[in-house]
Amino acid sequence: MTVLAPVGVVANDRREWEDREWFPPGPQLAICLSGEKNRLDDLADEELLQVAAAARRQTSWAQARELAAIAELTRRHTADEDSDDTDHRILSGRESVTEEVAAALTVTSNTAANLVHLAERLTGPLAETGEALGAGRLDMAKARVICDVTDRLPEEVAGRVERAALETASGQTTGQLRRRIRRIAQRLAPEAVEERRREAARLRRLELWDTPSGTSDLVLCDLAAEDAHAIFNKITAAAHGIKADGDARPLSAIRADLAAQLLHGAELPEAIRALLTETRDDNASGGSVGDGDVAPSAPAVAHSGTCQTG
Repeated sequence: MTVLAPVGVVANDRREWEDREWFPPGPQLAICLSGEKNRLDDLADEELLQVAAAARRQTSWAQARELAAIAELTRRHTADEDSDDTDHRILSGRESVTEEVAAALTVTSNTAANLVHLAERLTGPLAETGEALGAGRLDMAKARVICDVTDRLPEEVAGRVERAALETASGQTTGQLRRRIRRIAQRLAPEAVEERRREAARLRRLELWDTPSGTSDLVLCDLAAEDAHAIFNKITAAAHGIKADGDARPLSAIRADLAAQLLHGAELPEAIRALLTETRDDNASGGSVGDGDVAPSAPAVAHSGTCQTG
């Protein structure tokens, strides 16, 4: 077996990473990537890009192995559960695996549950996607997109969507991939797509979590699309009017401040007047906020904890 030299080694006046754009992931590629960081200094720009791409392929391979291990563990636990032996455990087999994965990987239970679901899908009905992940032809993010869009579709439709996705996934961003296969799913199984939409809307919620910057995000999740767009468009139209009247803040900041005013109980005309008054006061005092400055924030919403849902 030929063992490739680590990053940066030159053999016969030819750099190791020349023409290795699609060198397959696995143990040999790991050896190639094992060179010390300072050896990267000797690589040309094109070679550095190939190293980065190779590292991503190797990451996909490792993630496929991680998911395969989780899937096998899940299979064993659920097989035990399906046996005729009396079982008095509190957690189901899948719940037990979720808690074990959470502890072993030091992740939250929600993250572990998502990993278990993804592992079962990529080693079962979406095995071709799992193989593509292991071969480095797509990354975990794209595998998740395929899993998300095909979830709860009829088996035959899910297979057709998966095959269509794998034809172009390696050359698309996650956004491009999601839009393309959503259109395909909508065309092939409109009833299943609509039922999934209705079920998600039944789980609509308001979520709150803290950000690393010391601010907080307040998000309305799983609203009906028409409601979400109507709310956004109404706030955007009012924000454009405020900006046209002389507010120098970025439109995104005006939208956020206007939404905060409305959620605090102000009527729309009152909220607009408050922001315009604030802008005029700033201009009068010479404190106008430009696009590159930090916009004044609306009063903070009191809360505790890092994440709240309701």
